[in-house]
Amino acid sequence: MTASPNTASPNPAPLGAKNPARKSIERFPLRFHCAITPAMGEAIKQMTGNNSLLSESDIGRLALHGYLLTNNAAYARAMQNGNRNA
Repeated sequence: MTASPNTASPNPAPLGAKNPARKSIERFPLRFHCAITPAMGEAIKQMTGNNSLLSESDIGRLALHGYLLTNNAAYARAMQNGNRNA
């Protein structure tokens, strides 16, 4: 009698499934979602289309950063002190 090798293949993980054993450090660990107008959406599409270096989320992050620098003194101080991840 000869032993046959185990030919059963493992079940592939479903798309979008994350490996819980692997911990990666996210550059932007928090999420923020907001509603925008159709005009805003069109403007963002124009800015992020084709070979743009910025994504939609980059534009939102830059806009929020500018707003917080102008309107939140604690955030502005944190940015002045070299805290790039505040």
